[in-house]
Amino acid sequence: MLPQRAQALKAAGLARVTVSLDALDDATFQRMNDVGFPVARVLDGVAAAQAAGLAPIKINMVVQRGVNDAQIIPMAEYFRGTGHILRFIEYMDVGVTNGWRLEDVVPSAEVIRRINEIFPVEPVAAAYPGEVAERWRYRDGAGEIGVISSVTHAFCGDCTRVRLSTEGALYTCLFAQRGHDLRALLRQGSGDEEIAEAIRGVWLARDDRYSEIRGAQTAALKKIEMSYIGG
Repeated sequence: MLPQRAQALKAAGLARVTVSLDALDDATFQRMNDVGFPVARVLDGVAAAQAAGLAPIKINMVVQRGVNDAQIIPMAEYFRGTGHILRFIEYMDVGVTNGWRLEDVVPSAEVIRRINEIFPVEPVAAAYPGEVAERWRYRDGAGEIGVISSVTHAFCGDCTRVRLSTEGALYTCLFAQRGHDLRALLRQGSGDEEIAEAIRGVWLARDDRYSEIRGAQTAALKKIEMSYIGG
């Protein structure tokens, strides 16, 4: 049944899978994610998704200096030629509990430089307007990687993403301090058009610029935790 479901998702344009994997080394992976299971469990899940026909599979790696940046090349080497898209994400100050420091950020430009020294790459045009990842491909045809640079290259003005919490709050920024209540509209029986209009109004009024103004004035802000609204 799983392959059939995968085909149905493909037909609907929903057969995309994103997996978080910050290292191939078990100790580093568990330190980054505070989990008690091995990397092999994640890789088994990736293999199962591929076998089911889900594609493309994107592997997200958050890079933190001194913690897992030594895994940049091993990760690139492992996923080259697999058809999966490895994406390197700058370590961000999402929420207030991860102890973020600017000096822990490995700029995307450095990531690309490191990879290019071993596996030459070249830039690829964005697949659609507002794409958050900058795309690169291996010159030898072994696939594609991406970098997400919200710290060193903010893209607030081009952002097209919103997030919905399990409690029905709509967030227009990953670094938001508050959400917009959609649950109340649902519970009072609002129709699709009314809800769509409410979302449209929230989006048109958004003025999120956190990544552009990041600095001393934003450090004390109590931001929503990413684990609450998703990445």
